[in-house]
Amino acid sequence: MSNISLERPVTLGEFRRLALEETKRQLLYKKEIEESLAAGGFMKRLPPPLIVQVSFHELYSQIVELAKEIIKEFPSLKDISEKSVSLGQNMLEAQSVKALLESYLELLEIHGFKGDTDTSSDNFSIRAGENIIYIEAREIGNDTGGIPPDIVKADMSDQAFVAAVANMIAVVRKMERPLTKDERSAVLAAYRLLDRGVQVPSAYQSIGISGFRKYQTNLSVANPGEGHIQVTCSSTLLLAGTVIHIEHIDRDGERDREKLEPYRLPAIINAARVRLHTGTAAPCTAFIGRPIFESGNVIRDLLKSVHMTSGACTSMFMNGVSDCKIGIERMTSSEATKFMRAVAGNVVRDPTRQYLSAAFNINLPIIDDRDGNLKQISNKFEIARLGIDLAVEGRFEKVTWDGSSNQEPSIPIVEQLSYEELIELIHLAHERGLETYISAGLQPHHMKECTYLGVDGVGIGTSLHDYNPDTGLRGQLKKERVQEVLEIRNVAAGEPLGRGAALLAKMDRMYFEGTLPISLESKRQKLFELMKKKLEEDVNNLIDEIGEIPGSVLTQEHPVIEQAKRMLISATYDSIGANRDSNWNGLMKSVEKLVKNRDISELYDLLP
Repeated sequence: MSNISLERPVTLGEFRRLALEETKRQLLYKKEIEESLAAGGFMKRLPPPLIVQVSFHELYSQIVELAKEIIKEFPSLKDISEKSVSLGQNMLEAQSVKALLESYLELLEIHGFKGDTDTSSDNFSIRAGENIIYIEAREIGNDTGGIPPDIVKADMSDQAFVAAVANMIAVVRKMERPLTKDERSAVLAAYRLLDRGVQVPSAYQSIGISGFRKYQTNLSVANPGEGHIQVTCSSTLLLAGTVIHIEHIDRDGERDREKLEPYRLPAIINAARVRLHTGTAAPCTAFIGRPIFESGNVIRDLLKSVHMTSGACTSMFMNGVSDCKIGIERMTSSEATKFMRAVAGNVVRDPTRQYLSAAFNINLPIIDDRDGNLKQISNKFEIARLGIDLAVEGRFEKVTWDGSSNQEPSIPIVEQLSYEELIELIHLAHERGLETYISAGLQPHHMKECTYLGVDGVGIGTSLHDYNPDTGLRGQLKKERVQEVLEIRNVAAGEPLGRGAALLAKMDRMYFEGTLPISLESKRQKLFELMKKKLEEDVNNLIDEIGEIPGSVLTQEHPVIEQAKRMLISATYDSIGANRDSNWNGLMKSVEKLVKNRDISELYDLLP
């Protein structure tokens, strides 16, 4: 095992969160001890709170409030509470890893943790590098109560085998040949490893950022799994501008969507196998579905529902799925926000590349109670627009609009909402930094209009499969139908309205980031109005007039680094951000340093 590196680098941003969370944790421990002493040794146990996603500043605010509560209840803890708050502030504001590490180690010391000695059995060490903190183990160890090195070696061997199979599948796909006997046997052996819990290695393709991907509008092919393995993942052509959406698409003869969702959670085993066959050739996404509130009371059932939903998402994300879609149903607006914030806080993922999608059905009214009053939103457009607000407030990265109902096949969503309504919704969502997606009843020919809309994802399932209208059951996924949709998309993307949609998506994204030149803001608004009216010649002329926007060239960088670099480029011109944020120049200095250090965690918290 000597070839395994036991030193782990931790960026400033990652360590800042770790340190602030530990500050809060140690204060809670002190509070619990004092409560126990006051109760004569009885340790009161409170149910663990529902975890929610918080920023660095929100986490520090929680520390401050907790310290105030402790000091009021236990004055003897005033000094250590105030010192913890002071160190927490130092951690929040530290601009160097050295300063951050010093405050963190001082926090541990005041809370009773000892330093290392020459005779210590401590196997670990921590040190500050130039721009990063290193935590190192001298050896894995081999304690009978721990994890034997042989198991670590076996786990690595299993993952290496799965990686070898994924690479073999990619080669066979490019060569357009069938598997050999040996190769088929290797695939089956990899299936057994996946079934046992071995994860697909973490290399995967994200769905990317609106306006900054090769294909602005992607076809999201919906299938429970086997159709993807046999059809979608077997062809390089079918993976170009395609999202592999894993979803149980059969209604099993039940058309009442209150009794049975039109789409449901697929088998996680199937999702893992699809990921194996996809590799890094295309993004894989999964449908999770609406949350379960077993008593009918959302607040009472929130903890279990959040943990079930985030657990299902985590199992998908751990195998490299890049997006999980959750139905936001049977909740008021305020309940939905609480639910989403909690799911975002509990799920295990890389939030910079793995997204949470809030799915709103435009046929289901929502009670908007955010201002304390109960207002039923029933208009399809208003439901969809409210979904944008809730997705942002819930800290999800994507909003999706679905038009399914008890009618089957569904009425196409592009016939339930007008072109003008849809392009406005997509425009508004992109301005808020959200990815977008539409689904329900779409046929191949609808892809042309969807491309003109500039929507990021277009979910098509039923019409790409054989279909029995009497039973509502789907047959096999058809390669030629997938090809037809992609060909329609590719042609439309090259037309004036397709090019205009892609440019508008890019400008809307840059508006959200603050990186759009202020001189182009009026042209962005004009482009939206021309696109809304489908004035092709005027759109074409405006595209030529706008030309290439500074910093808008596609790269292969991490999306957070890409955004940060666009921000730095914006220093060369008068930008939206400089006019919107008085601290823009100060922010720019921090971003420049973080880009140099590739501190994605800190950038993610800092950038819009």
